Amino acid sequence: MMLDFETLGNGKYAAIAQIGACYFDRITGEIGKTFRTNVDAGSSTDCGGEIDAPTVYWWMEQSDEARKSLLEEPRVSLQNALSELNNFLESGTTIWSHATFDFVILTESLKRLKIDPKFSYRAARDIRTLMDLAKLDSKKFDRDGVHHDALADCLHQVKYCVEAFRIIEKRRG
Repeated sequence: MMLDFETLGNGKYAAIAQIGACYFDRITGEIGKTFRTNVDAGSSTDCGGEIDAPTVYWWMEQSDEARKSLLEEPRVSLQNALSELNNFLESGTTIWSHATFDFVILTESLKRLKIDPKFSYRAARDIRTLMDLAKLDSKKFDRDGVHHDALADCLHQVKYCVEAFRIIEKRRG
């Protein structure tokens, strides 16, 4: 499965604003179940999430569509969002993300909220490493959906990761 967070900070304690995830077939690219929710930023900071000025300024420079996607109702509490995400991740054997960002924020946030992960820490997989191994540039892939909408980002990441899997498998062939 693929995971993406939109946050209001850039460290492991970043306040989470939106969560996207989807299951996918790494051979065909077929998308399975999807998950998307907006998180109330106040509940995120109440639970120890941090907001930093450079990230807020960065968001102010993004498209109207991206900013609007973060403001869509309903916005749920971080506790509820992560509980639902944890249930969604339960059947995932691998969790693809920017492992030094999204996965770290996920595990730190679950820890702060005292939610036991229903997935193994061994499930973490890193998109950047995959792209490097395939010698593939993700910027060369056409973009669908709103850039910096967590679910749209997941769907886009699946597209280039599937191509990376294909390249690596072909080399092994």
